[in-house]
Amino acid sequence: MFNWGLSMQDTWHMFAASMGEDQAWIAYNHDFSDVADTDQRNLSFRVRVQIKDPTPAGLPTNEEFPHLSALDESLEEAMVSLGGIYVGRVTVAGYRYFYYYLDDKEEQAVSLVDEKADLSGYELEYLSETDQAKAVYWNELYPTEDDWQVVKDLMVLDSLADNGDNSDISREVMHWAYFANEEQALAYKAWVDAQGYRLVNLGKTEEDDRFVVQFSHTGTMHLGDITFHTISANRMARELDGEYDGWETSIEK
Repeated sequence: MFNWGLSMQDTWHMFAASMGEDQAWIAYNHDFSDVADTDQRNLSFRVRVQIKDPTPAGLPTNEEFPHLSALDESLEEAMVSLGGIYVGRVTVAGYRYFYYYLDDKEEQAVSLVDEKADLSGYELEYLSETDQAKAVYWNELYPTEDDWQVVKDLMVLDSLADNGDNSDISREVMHWAYFANEEQALAYKAWVDAQGYRLVNLGKTEEDDRFVVQFSHTGTMHLGDITFHTISANRMARELDGEYDGWETSIEK
C-alpha cells in the first residue's frame, strides 16, 4: 500500500471507485462531512496536475510519488494560509485532482497555484465555482454505500498487512448479516445459498433479539477478491432492511 501522506489533524479515508472505464483512487476528509452543511467557505477550488510517468493503471510510480506528495503538502499549506480547507484528492487516468474550499479568495489562490507550479516543475490547472451546498464534496468525494464498504474493507486489509499477512494465500472468510425478523433472515439465507456460499449459522442473537446469518467464502486478501463478495452482500442486506456487519479471517504467512 502507498502511504498517501494524509493530513494528520483530520480523519481521512481512501477507496477505489470506477469512473467510466477507469479506476480512480479517492482520498477524502471524512471529518468535513460533520460541518460541510454549515461551513461558510463556499468557493470550491480544484487543482489538476498531470502525472508525468503514470503506471498502466494511471497511478504515479514509486519514483514520482515523493514529488507529488511534496506538491500535495505545499498546496495544502498554501490553501490553509488563505483560510481554506483541504477536503479530498482523486487520482485517475494519469491525473491527480486536489479539492479545497475557500472563502471567496480565488485571485489569491490562483496566484499561489502559479507559484507552486513554478517551484514544482508541474503544470497546474485550476477550476473554481461557488458551491454553497458543498455538492462537489458530496458528489465527487464522499463515498456511496458501495464505496464505504470498500473503505471498511481496506481498513481490514491494511490491518492484516500490518500483521504480516500474505494476501496471496486463500483462506476462509466469515461474513455476518443481521435482521429484525426471521422472514428477512430466511430471505437473506436464500440469497446466500443461491450464491454458493457456505452457511455457517442462522439463528437469533441473545443480546438484542435480532436474527443473524453467518456465512463464508474462500478467497485471497486482494481488494477485488474481497469487494466482489462484500459489496453484493451489503446491497442484499440493505434491500431486506438488514445490516451487513462485515467480515473477518485468519492471518496467513
